[in-house]
Order: sequence, then C-alpha cells, then structure tokens
Amino acid sequence: MRIKSSEAKSKTNSDACIVKEYKFPFKELGIATATINGRYPDSGKVINKMCDEIYYVISGTGIIHTEEGNFEINKEDAFYFEKDKWYWVEGNKLQIILPTAPSWFPEQYKQLE
Repeated sequence: MRIKSSEAKSKTNSDACIVKEYKFPFKELGIATATINGRYPDSGKVINKMCDEIYYVISGTGIIHTEEGNFEINKEDAFYFEKDKWYWVEGNKLQIILPTAPSWFPEQYKQLE
C-alpha cells in the first residue's frame, strides 16, 4: 500500500513544528515526518501516554531534553522516546522521520507546564 506525500495530512503543532502524518489502515504502527525550527513545545514539556516514538534525523540539528538528560542529535542519528517519559526539543532546521508504536493519536498526548 502506498500513501503519496500529497495524501498525507499536514498540521502545525506549534510555531516551531510542522508535522505530516501518513495514515495506514492499522493501529500497531504509525509514521510521520516533522520539521522543528525552534522550541517544541512552545513552553513546558510533552508526554506520550501510550505511544513509543523514534526520531530519525534526516537533516538539521537539535537538542532533546528528557528526564534522563539533554542529548544532541544530528543527521542520521536516532532517538527513542519511551512512553510516559516527558521531553521537549530545540531544533535548528531539524527534519525527522517519526515512527510510533502504536500509531500516534491525540488523546494519548499531553502537554505539561
């Protein structure tokens, strides 16, 4: 099954983050792309209550801030976000591929101040 880029849903998560979601007909795995240029979220931190997530860096750089510390990411790096762990990101033209398991859905996402 193919989903063309033109069929993916684009949305702006914040002033610094634009996401393109590719919806497949199964719930066990999801995939999106994102561009982060600035701080995401704008303030506070975020947590995925039910989805594990991976950032795979296509281009740009960033710093991921987590409960375990701060981590620089660069082209071709990958970073694993375990569900129930908070984070926030500083991106500099950071373009990423975002696989999730299960497929990401808004009800499981929470922003913390």
